[in-house]
Amino acid sequence: MVHKWLRVWNRQRVVKAWGLGAVILLLAALTSAGAQQGPDAPAGQAVAPAKETSTAVVRTEVPKAPSGDYTVSPEDVLDVMVMDVPEVSRVYRVSSNGYLTLPLLPEPILVTGETLDQLAHLIASKFHDAGMLNNAQVTVSLRETRLHAVIVSGEVKAPQALPIYGPTRLLEILVKAGGLSPAAGDDVIIMRGETGARADLAESAQTGLVNPSSNGQSFTLNVRKLLETGGDTTNILLYPGDHVTVLRAEMVYILGAVGRPGGYVLNESRQKITVIKALALAGDVNSVAKKNRIIILRQDPAGPEDKRLEIPVNYKEIVKGKIADVKLKPDDILYVPESTKAKALRTSVSSAVGIATGGGEALMIYH
Repeated sequence: MVHKWLRVWNRQRVVKAWGLGAVILLLAALTSAGAQQGPDAPAGQAVAPAKETSTAVVRTEVPKAPSGDYTVSPEDVLDVMVMDVPEVSRVYRVSSNGYLTLPLLPEPILVTGETLDQLAHLIASKFHDAGMLNNAQVTVSLRETRLHAVIVSGEVKAPQALPIYGPTRLLEILVKAGGLSPAAGDDVIIMRGETGARADLAESAQTGLVNPSSNGQSFTLNVRKLLETGGDTTNILLYPGDHVTVLRAEMVYILGAVGRPGGYVLNESRQKITVIKALALAGDVNSVAKKNRIIILRQDPAGPEDKRLEIPVNYKEIVKGKIADVKLKPDDILYVPESTKAKALRTSVSSAVGIATGGGEALMIYH
């Protein structure tokens, strides 16, 4: 409507300056020039969609798919623009069974499998057949997509559904998701969708190698080396419909009166970490540490998730070698209270559990 108003306004200006007769001559000249450039487009032919930035469900920029390649899927969200028909020009969501319902048309249109250009032509034809618009100029562009995306979840900085329109390397997907979070482990789980499973089967048939991937099946890859060097063989191709989950690292938490409180990732060299090794890793206890009240907070296997067992640590006897050092388990919290009378031990323990289980926002993570 804005463009239509501007055209009327501009014509009024020309009328005032040149008079109605000059305007008629000018319009006739423009019409003649257009006829020399070629015949008018057939009725209902799609106009190439303008390049624009669209927002996906996950609040991320959706790259424009080539209009001749992208095919519409159920639950896609589309921008449909019919020139000079504002009642129809708006955003639509394709139904779960693949139909698109437009105002003024007597029945929904089956749109799945159509390219954007084909759909624009189809909509124009439907309006023509309904006797409403003889020369509809229709543009269809993609706003949101679900099936043509790789879902990235878990320990990445920006979990989201990333729209892709063809095979894309794992490293590129992880980079687009902001990279790994500080609490990320070394492994990712890849769950294949239908397209990826078909690609794996085709590769197996071609190479003769056994590839167990199938629709809905998952497998695990170690990507730490891939992210550090960028040249690892785990940089596999991902396809629309795949799901990537970055696993959280196994950690122990060392909190309280120590030099470097935080979460420590249990890499290969720390798999058998003990209390004394953990304290050394965290810069040892400081001058206000209450060494005789050190405890391990461990998840109670028989209790609820928020309940932890309190295991006392005899620090002095361990240091003297009189008793064996205590091995820590993944997700243990080694807590060293301060010898401040104003702080109750129970309150301090609750705070330690809250910090450790609340994620990496208020906690330093050390690899």
